[in-house]
Amino acid sequence: IITIENIAEEELEKFEILATQLSLEIKKVFLYETVEKIAITDSLTGLYVRRYFTDRLDEELGRSARQGLKVSFLMLDIDDFKKINDTYGHLVGDVVLKDIGRIIRENIREIDLACRYGGEEFAAMLPETSKESAYSVAERIRKRVEENAFKAYDERLKLTVSLGIASYPDDSSNQHGLIEAADQALYRGKRSGKNVVCRHNK
Repeated sequence: IITIENIAEEELEKFEILATQLSLEIKKVFLYETVEKIAITDSLTGLYVRRYFTDRLDEELGRSARQGLKVSFLMLDIDDFKKINDTYGHLVGDVVLKDIGRIIRENIREIDLACRYGGEEFAAMLPETSKESAYSVAERIRKRVEENAFKAYDERLKLTVSLGIASYPDDSSNQHGLIEAADQALYRGKRSGKNVVCRHNK
């Protein structure tokens, strides 16, 4: 809202032009913010996209190196997701992915960052968090998924997830090594029977 007092009638037209220009500039700002949000978030899950996430992870690793802090990294994979898609179809699969994204968001802090890493894989970065503390977070997410009744159209599903954990600097000093370590832990859990949280051990 713009208010103006004691304006001369001959100046009113100029003011209206100025107000219109200001309105257009404000709309541009909102449009830019909307486009930026679309560019960095996954439209299905509402989590960040992988590229934005890995850029922020690099920044956080740099900050943690300078300040001597720990960072933990979680990799999550939906167990037997292909079977869900094959049995119920991709629309039901999309509802499951969206719900998993919500559960992850609800069980991490505001300073943590989560993304849809690809397909049915998700990742989360937990700044200033040890591997033991990260295990508690991962276990909480695993339990919430296990307890959740996924409602998709006419279907009600029960499913599980497996998670792998790696921490900086214990498991790796760089992003690539950290992701690889969490991935190895995740697939060790998958091989051991799924619905489990596994920590990377050097």
